[in-house]
Order: sequence, then structure tokens, then C-alpha cells
Amino acid sequence: MTGYAQIALDTVLFVGGDTPASRAFYTLAMNHEPAGDSPGQRISFVRADDVPAPPSGCWVPCFSTTDPAGAGRRALDLGARPAGTVPVDGRHQPVYSAPDGALFALTDPTGPRPSSQQLGDVAFVDLYTPLAEEAATYYAQALSCQVIDEPAPGPGNYRLLVFADRPGAGVVDMLDVLPSAVAPHWIPFLRVLDLEAEVARLSDLGARVRVPATESEMGPFAILADPYGVAFGIQTPASDDLLRRYVSSTH
Repeated sequence: MTGYAQIALDTVLFVGGDTPASRAFYTLAMNHEPAGDSPGQRISFVRADDVPAPPSGCWVPCFSTTDPAGAGRRALDLGARPAGTVPVDGRHQPVYSAPDGALFALTDPTGPRPSSQQLGDVAFVDLYTPLAEEAATYYAQALSCQVIDEPAPGPGNYRLLVFADRPGAGVVDMLDVLPSAVAPHWIPFLRVLDLEAEVARLSDLGARVRVPATESEMGPFAILADPYGVAFGIQTPASDDLLRRYVSSTH
């Protein structure tokens, strides 16, 4: 039996692509310092090596569990495939391709993860997939987490993955919002204070707006693509509180 999982400290991975250029963009755009001693969830830029990442790179969430070997076996037994390894903190970290083809990684906890609402941190990740219900069920079984449906269904029918009463990721029905030819993929949401001002600033830095500042039941958000075409989101600290409140109300 695996331990509970959560988005791991310092292991929201940007895999492949033009790593130095991508790092430079996010450093400038989000004042993104090296992970170091920050207690929040940050981005690590790593080489793709043998992982089948697209040329522009992709996001790979790394979930921590008290039993990564057991979680890996369970992930494979439930239909995932090995997808190579990436270098993280001096180790070769295994990456898995879920049944829908989206990539994720597993690791053991590196220490306590205090709650953080630092600006520029990764606040959340969403999986965009045409197999949303199946994907949510897969992660619930593979990572021993709970699935909660969005309070107000709408385009992109939404599900929350909750780890030990803590919202950790979302699953979006991609067919409601994107063409079917788009491959399943993860999008991290970075925490900002002023959503509209950040959308304008990021646009000036070369990002393209995919979803303008939008209100939702889970708080305001926007989705952009970096200068190399990789999507990322931004949201405000209000979403942290709304997500926690919603999860608490369902227990």
C-alpha cells in the first residue's frame, strides 16, 4: 500500500525543450529564484534524456509518496508504462506514461512541506485529457487519493484530486475546451497577486494569452503559452483558500 501523495517540493518539472531559454523566461516572468531553501513548490528544469517530451518541452508533476517503489509498481499494474528517467537532485528519477499518455513522476518525500502561499510558486497543476473520468480514476487508485467533482459543472468538466484533505491537482475534460488532436498534458498554475496586471506583463515578455483573466468557482485564473508554445497558468492566493474551503465542505 502506498503512502499518500502530493505535488512534491521542487519537483514540478519542466522537461526538455530549450532549457536555458525556458529558465530565463520563467525567471524573468515570475521572479523565479532557484529552488534552494524555499518551502514552496517551485519549478525544476531538467533534460529530457530518454523521456519522450515534445521539442518545446512539457510539464511533468512529480508526486511524492512514502513508498515510491510500491507506488511505481501500482502505477504500472494499473496501466502506466515506463517513460524513461530524468535527472533530479543528482538522481535519475523514473517517469511514467499514464494510460492516457500524460507523463508524471514519483519520488520519496525530501522533508516536511509547510503550507506556502509565496508569489511565484506553483500553486496547483491541472491535467488536460480527453479521458478525464478514466484519468481521475486512475490517479485515485495509483496514488491513493480522493476524487471530488467540481461544485458547478461547466465547459471542461472538472475533477479535483485530493491528497490527505489537501487539493493537489485537477483533471479537465479537454474535449470541451481543446481540439481532440492535442495530446494530454499538464499545466502548472503559478501564484500571482494581480491577475490582469500579470497577464499584461507576461504578454509584454513574449507570452501569448490562451484564456484571459476569468472568474471561476475555484477563483480567478488565466492561461498563457510561453514564447516556445508551452502552456502555463496563473492564479491568485484566493484560489488557495477557495480550494481548501471546498474540499473541507465535502468531508
